Amino acid sequence: MSKDGVRPLRISLTNVTGLGASVLAKSLVTAFEASPKICVSKYYVPAASEFAKCGSAVAGKLDVYHRKLPNAISRVLECTLLAHYFDGPEPLLVMGDLPVATKARQIVFVQSAHLISDVSSNGLVDSLRYEIARMILRRNQRHVAAFVVQSEIMRTGLVETYGIDRKRVHVVPQPPPAWLLESGLARRSADRKRGDRLRLFYPAAAYPHKNHDLLAGAQGDASWPELVDTLTLTIEPGILAWSESWIDCAGQLGAAAVVEAYRRSDALLFLSRTESFGFPLIEAMWVGLPIVCPDLPYAHTLCGDQAIYFDPDDLGSLKSALSVLRTQLDQGWWPDWADRLEKMPSGWDDVADAFSEVVASVE
Repeated sequence: MSKDGVRPLRISLTNVTGLGASVLAKSLVTAFEASPKICVSKYYVPAASEFAKCGSAVAGKLDVYHRKLPNAISRVLECTLLAHYFDGPEPLLVMGDLPVATKARQIVFVQSAHLISDVSSNGLVDSLRYEIARMILRRNQRHVAAFVVQSEIMRTGLVETYGIDRKRVHVVPQPPPAWLLESGLARRSADRKRGDRLRLFYPAAAYPHKNHDLLAGAQGDASWPELVDTLTLTIEPGILAWSESWIDCAGQLGAAAVVEAYRRSDALLFLSRTESFGFPLIEAMWVGLPIVCPDLPYAHTLCGDQAIYFDPDDLGSLKSALSVLRTQLDQGWWPDWADRLEKMPSGWDDVADAFSEVVASVE
């Protein structure tokens, strides 16, 4: 139970693996440590992760979880037969989507849209992996006191896919990572001359659903470099089976490099077919950048009428959208994200406050 209004909490980060999830988790951990409403007594972290290298502020709270089996097998065992490891009197916040069969009061933060059954997966291995994950969620949901998601789309998906009571699913959106908030970057106009070719930025890992392959159809088409000066991708050189002079595969970028990319780009290009939230969209809105993104519900929910949309399965539609962007920029247009940002938390302290209310609801 809480003492003097401070909510006790333990946090499991053992299943946090992806880059986006790790960045979010680090911002959240920092906010929890600074919050007067939450007291985290323990962080369960995998041995092979950046969380095991955290600074002195959380060093004494780390419970390093050593996996002796392949990652996929370990995850299944942690959620089932070995879940008693996470038992305890204080509530447990599980990051990384999958609930564990613990006796503790449990809150699960679900980020992966692939856990929603009507989301297509990519290939046999991924299909099997996602099906096992859905099976674990379905089996263990009875151990969960509350779920946290980032959007109404995800809440509806969980309710409809797993029959979860809507009141148990809390929507807590997040702002950009702390490093972007601290940069103070605010774009209010295009840094270009009329008629200039476009400079675009697409920060996404090389997962199939991120849809990089859509660009393959532009190979050898001279009209593309006439439209696009540079498209910077955050994937390693050689991942794509083809190359074009106007596409820069820059690899994974650090915080400062991402800020610089937002500073010099004319727009964020987002190709992804599937997102539970879409952090790059939030980041671009926060710094004031134009956005070209898929004509899909997740994008419309975040971006409203200020983005330029295209069919994610049609390269010609993407090219038309970029042509529209170029024309509008030549005419002096710039997006106004103020209305969309009003619906977002102003900082990570607001997110910590929202989580404290969820913790209070399970006490």
